[in-house]
Amino acid sequence: MNFDSTSLWQREKALQRLAGNHALLKRVVKMFVEQIDEKYLTLTTALSNKEQEEVRFISHAIKGVSGDVGAELLRHKASSIEILSASDNWDEIEVQVNGLAEVIDATKSEMVAAHA
Repeated sequence: MNFDSTSLWQREKALQRLAGNHALLKRVVKMFVEQIDEKYLTLTTALSNKEQEEVRFISHAIKGVSGDVGAELLRHKASSIEILSASDNWDEIEVQVNGLAEVIDATKSEMVAAHA
């Protein structure tokens, strides 16, 4: 799936949040890229175990770190999962979580390509 790069990563907004500190943005993005796959794995494990509160907690955490680095589409998708986690609609939660993987990969690629 193709994504609009501005919806994936709003680099300038992230830079503004960090008072224009390019070095800090680079460090924050590096940490994000290194840690987001682990968070996603934790989310998929919670989903497999139908741990409703853990799905909510991890999707909330993904939403937060995504917002911190300006990964807007990822933040939006994680927010949707967080909201859905209040339901017992495990089939739809699974669809959304599976779709999240593609957004994560595309976002990381966009960040790495831009060299933060």
